[in-house]
Amino acid sequence: MLCTCYPAPPTVSCQANNFSAVPRALPPGTQRLFLQNNLIGALRPGSFGPSLLTLWLFSNNLSAIYPGTFRHLQALEELDLGDNRHLRSLEPDTFQGLERLQSLHLYRCQLSSLPGTIFRGLVSLQYLYLQENSLVHLQEAIAGPANHPRRKASLSVSGLWISSCDPLPTPTWTALLLPHPGLGPDCPAPCASDADSDSNDSNSNPAFIEHQDDLFADLANLSHLFLHGNRLRLLTEHVFRGLGSLDRLLLHGNRLQGVHRAAFRGLGRLTILYLFNNSLASLPGEALADLPSLEFLRLNANPWACDCRARPLWAWFQRARVSSSDVTCASPPERRGRDLRALREADFQACPPAAPTRPGGRARANSSSNHLYGVAEAGAPPADPSTLYRDLPAEDARGSPGGDAPTEEDYWGGYGSEDRRGEQTCPGAACQAPPDSRAPARAPGLAAPLLCLLILAPHHL
Repeated sequence: MLCTCYPAPPTVSCQANNFSAVPRALPPGTQRLFLQNNLIGALRPGSFGPSLLTLWLFSNNLSAIYPGTFRHLQALEELDLGDNRHLRSLEPDTFQGLERLQSLHLYRCQLSSLPGTIFRGLVSLQYLYLQENSLVHLQEAIAGPANHPRRKASLSVSGLWISSCDPLPTPTWTALLLPHPGLGPDCPAPCASDADSDSNDSNSNPAFIEHQDDLFADLANLSHLFLHGNRLRLLTEHVFRGLGSLDRLLLHGNRLQGVHRAAFRGLGRLTILYLFNNSLASLPGEALADLPSLEFLRLNANPWACDCRARPLWAWFQRARVSSSDVTCASPPERRGRDLRALREADFQACPPAAPTRPGGRARANSSSNHLYGVAEAGAPPADPSTLYRDLPAEDARGSPGGDAPTEEDYWGGYGSEDRRGEQTCPGAACQAPPDSRAPARAPGLAAPLLCLLILAPHHL
């Protein structure tokens, strides 16, 4: 079978050839290898040369990536494994040695969990695409006694409710609040204290597990994290630890029911946060107060409870200057349909005194928090950029100098779509690479790409 080869940079394009395995005898020195839209089922060590900079394997039939497959690809900068619907798990050392990797695509697979060390050593990573998987949590679960000193969070199998409880004397209170039937809508559920759970161990009470919070610890250069379209139910304390350079965090379209007050701690550079289309009834104002650079916030399509639980979030909105979506109340009945941001102090007069909340969000030229999706604006918000792409640094898309503050469209304008990218199929065996900014550059004076004959004998199974 024939593939398309380009001399500058050395590129081999074998897309849409119905290959069931990686071709052998790839030209030495190949820097860009396009194998998308084939039928490759497994990747093994020795399949790729050490000169690779870009490797596209999206839209195959991958179900297994054997340890050591990428270990010697120390020059690799971009790896796309997305849209492999049979890829359900990854080994902890799958990406070991990829210290120069800048972009990692794992979107639209069937990953339900991630090993705690899966991203260890990826110190150059800037773009991480994990959307449209089946992730339930972002932290490695470790069974252990409920009173273990290293326990970060306690989960209840019967459900979750998160609040911003005021600090209380010892025994210290855990971050997660367990649901309590029969409580009124204005009364938060009782906290579960360490003392209450000391008598419970992993054998007598399996509802309690330990979660590690170092999944992203080595990703200090990450700027984009896409987690939308998963099954996440909870954002625990320090879940994003290590992401000090993160600019955009997309969490919409999950099943979020709770957010710890310290979930976003350390994300001082975050400008865009999407939490719409989840199951959030409340959100601690303290969590958003940890985001001093926040500019765009989407909270719509959540069942917001506009009782006393809404007070911390309402108080944060009074001080913050961000572009926000609507925050429509779902309860109590007398406030259904109102916007949480438009509530008044009198609406909370029956509530306990609120703890002070630090303001969050960046001061902007446009002082209205309704800049994009204001309460008084007619019509629906713009279409959701639910599949967002890369290859433009965050600072490239900005408003005109000296003008108004950038809008959300300014930030996302120019980004492509992974759905469209997945449709870039090859009509024949000797097709050319797609004519876009990521296509290999043609050498000056070269009339057409070269055709190279590859040995298609698969590696030994």
